[in-house]
Amino acid sequence: MNSAWYHSNPALYYLRGSLRGLPFEVCLREFSIAEPLFDILTQIVHDRPDVASFSAYVWNSLDLRRLIPELKKLMPGLKVVLGGPEATNGDFGLAEGDFRVNGPGEGVFRRLAEYGFELPGGTYEAPAPPLSELPFLYRRSDRPALQGRLVYYESSRGCPFRCAYCLSALDKRNEARFDPSLASDRRKLRSELDRLLELKPRTLKFVDRSFNAHPRLARLIWEHAIRQKQSCEFHFEIYPDLLTEEDLRILEKAPPGRIRFEVGVQTVNAAVSRACGRNSNWGKVKAALNALRERTAICVHADLLVGLPGEKYASVLRSLDELAPTFPAEIQLGMLKILPGTPMQEIASQRGYLWQNDPPWQVLKTDALSFEQVARLQELAKILNLYWNKGEFTAQWQELLSAGNRASSICLRLLKLHRQRGLTLHSVGKSTRAEVFVELLSL
Repeated sequence: MNSAWYHSNPALYYLRGSLRGLPFEVCLREFSIAEPLFDILTQIVHDRPDVASFSAYVWNSLDLRRLIPELKKLMPGLKVVLGGPEATNGDFGLAEGDFRVNGPGEGVFRRLAEYGFELPGGTYEAPAPPLSELPFLYRRSDRPALQGRLVYYESSRGCPFRCAYCLSALDKRNEARFDPSLASDRRKLRSELDRLLELKPRTLKFVDRSFNAHPRLARLIWEHAIRQKQSCEFHFEIYPDLLTEEDLRILEKAPPGRIRFEVGVQTVNAAVSRACGRNSNWGKVKAALNALRERTAICVHADLLVGLPGEKYASVLRSLDELAPTFPAEIQLGMLKILPGTPMQEIASQRGYLWQNDPPWQVLKTDALSFEQVARLQELAKILNLYWNKGEFTAQWQELLSAGNRASSICLRLLKLHRQRGLTLHSVGKSTRAEVFVELLSL
C-alpha cells in the first residue's frame, strides 16, 4: 500500500526474486492508501492467495491494521507474512500461525518459503544476502506496471553515518552493490541502469541513505545518467559535505530536469547536529549548495527538521534564514518522527519529549519546543509549500532576500495574511496565492 498512486514498492520485487526455483505462483499487487479499503479487500479476495505478504511503513501501518483483520474474516485460512520497518510495532490482527519479519526480508522470506510457510508462527530475523549477490529485481514484463511511475533502485545498503533519528542508525552495513575498480562490475552496473530505463519510469529514485558515501560509484552512475537521451529524472539523496570539485565538474554537464538531489541539511546549529549524532559542517554544506545553484542545472530539494535535541524555536528559524539564500528549488521544513528502534527514541524519552502514540510517530513537544511552537513551525512548513516550493515567486523571493529580509519573517507575514483573509494552508488556488504575495510586497 503505497503513499501515492505513482509510487512503487521495490520490496515486492526483491521478495519475488527470493522465491526463485521454488514452486510458488507469485502475484504482485500494489495499491495506494487513498483507495477505499473495500476495493482493496475485493481485489485480494478475488486473487485467493494462500499466503499474503505485506510491507508495513509509517505511511501505511494504520491502514494495514484495518485491512489485515478484515482479510482474516473473509479468508480464515490465510497465512500472513508482515515485514517492513513497522512490522513489529502495533497490533495487526495476526494469528498464532502468522509471521513477522524483523529487519531485512530477503533471507527470512526465502527460509519461510523453503518450509512451505509451515514453520511455527512468530517473529523471524536473519541476515539478508549481500546486496551484490541479490538478482536484479525487475523484469521486462514489469514495464506495464511501472511505466510512468516512480521506480526505486539501490546501489548501496546501510550508511556510514549514525544520525539518531534514522532507521539506519543501528545498521552496521555499509555495502555497495558494485566495485567500481572491477571492469565486470562496471559492465553490470551499466547493464542494470539500462534495464531500469527500459521500464520507462517517470523518476528513477535511488534509495541509498547517503548516495555519495561511495564517491567513485556515485560518479559512474551520474555520468551514465547524464549520457542518457530519454527524459527520466534521476533522484539521489546525498550527504552535501562530501561533494567535491571532481563531482561538480561531472554534474555541470547534466541537462536540466535530469538530476534531482535531496539534501539533508536538518539544522545549521552545530551543537544540535552533534546532539543527534550528526557531524555536519554548515559552512561546507552552504558552499556545496551555492556551487550546485551557480554551476549546475541540478534540482535541489533541501530538508530541515523540527524537533532535534535542544533546538529552540529561534534556532529553527535561523536554519531557515541561512538555508533560503542558497535558493534550493524546494525547502521542506519537516517534523521529526520518533521512529521505534532508533536511538532517537531513547534520547526523546530522556529529554521528556512528547510524540504521537501511532505512526507516523510525529513529535508533539520537545525539551526546547512547546507544542504551540511545533504547531507554528508546521504552519510555516505549509507556507513554504505554497509560496516557495511551487517555484512561482522565485524572482520576488530573490529580491526580498537580497534586500535583507529574512525568510522566516516573510513566511510569518504570509501566515498572518492567510489568517486575515480566512485562508487555509492547503488547496489555495494560484490566483489567490498571487494576490497574497502582491499584498505582501506592498506592505
